[in-house]
Amino acid sequence: MILEAGLAKAIAAGGGLVSGAAIIAGVAGGGQYAATQADPAQLASAVCAYTGKSPTLKTSAPSKRLDLTPHQAANARIIVRTANELGLPRRAAVIGIATALQESSLNNSTVGDHGRAFGIFQQHPEHGWGTRAQVSTPSHATRTFFDRLTKIKNWPAKPLTAVAQSIQRSAFPNAYAKHEARAERLVTRLTAPRADRKTRDTLELSPADTKAVRDSLELATSLGVTRATVVADVEMALQAGALRSARKYVKAGASTAQLAERIVRTIAGQLCKDLSQKIGQVLDPATLAAIRTSDRGAVALAAALKMIGVPYSWGGGGPAGPSFGIDHGAETKGFDCSGLAEYAWAKAGVRIGGHTSVQWRSGVRVPRSELKPGDLVFFATNPRDPSTIHHVVLNIDGKRYVHAPTTGSKVQVGQWTASREAEFAGAVRPG
Repeated sequence: MILEAGLAKAIAAGGGLVSGAAIIAGVAGGGQYAATQADPAQLASAVCAYTGKSPTLKTSAPSKRLDLTPHQAANARIIVRTANELGLPRRAAVIGIATALQESSLNNSTVGDHGRAFGIFQQHPEHGWGTRAQVSTPSHATRTFFDRLTKIKNWPAKPLTAVAQSIQRSAFPNAYAKHEARAERLVTRLTAPRADRKTRDTLELSPADTKAVRDSLELATSLGVTRATVVADVEMALQAGALRSARKYVKAGASTAQLAERIVRTIAGQLCKDLSQKIGQVLDPATLAAIRTSDRGAVALAAALKMIGVPYSWGGGGPAGPSFGIDHGAETKGFDCSGLAEYAWAKAGVRIGGHTSVQWRSGVRVPRSELKPGDLVFFATNPRDPSTIHHVVLNIDGKRYVHAPTTGSKVQVGQWTASREAEFAGAVRPG
């Protein structure tokens, strides 16, 4: 649990869900909390992992494909449906699908272990799983798998690979972990509500309860707390009656375990969407890894990303943050392009000046092909003449950058375009 007492007691004491997680921020994981909070892209990635999604701003309709054959998809649906029929939390379906992916790739016709293991879970008839015909029937195999799963003490809070290994007794005990992310995505897709279930599946919580869970999720993901632990604590809060607006669902007979799953899934989805919109673009794992290993450039980029949404102000911004500008920026507190760059690199401990002409000479020149996160990229009306530089941005991954574009806009993520390529004057790595 997040706390020995759980979040339920924290709420009952009037502290709200968030107070429970906040207590351990300073004693176990405070460094990770600080690092994640300083990088909104990393925070979005952690939150969205709770929903099986990646942080992204939707620009087109999402793919409906499961990347499974019809046969595999049918077996995955059986696992999800069986978990629901047994009243098990979402975590059970994730463990089931991850295990089946490892054992058989969700193919029921798979025969292994020298002709002794059968079906999607590669169960052995001689080990009490049932006859060969039974273990080769996905519905039977799934029910017996879940029967053994629920006999494992505190299974929802344990690592997936440990739970799967306790059931399967595989010669490769750590192999299940590699399928967890994909299993999360599949369960999310397979449990997405249909349009005709929209009204029935609507979850209505008060603003106060929503904020309490939302704040708790943000803290928990920043600290690396597992999803199962958060769900368990939300369930404790429901059982204690601490989430008042959810009492109507409990009184109506809803399972607290399933309701906790719905609450975490729904609010994590909302938080994922909000954080993704703040970032503005997908920041994939490779990009995040590059950012986190780019020394001072990573610090500068993280500082700039935190300013997304701050208004553009001509002549505004500096080492201390956004400020009122000059001329037509005099009544707006924010940043212009060079002010944002100056602020970001000041956070990294490097003074680069407040004007592009000075920033152009603030470090070493970097080829376009060798850009790293945080590098300053300059655009000019005549790329061969530095005196015509009119804009500076902070590089993210060579394809995207964060910048303060123009009057009337806000700090945002932009993309390289043909016109930007034509105006590229050069790049500088300060320090």
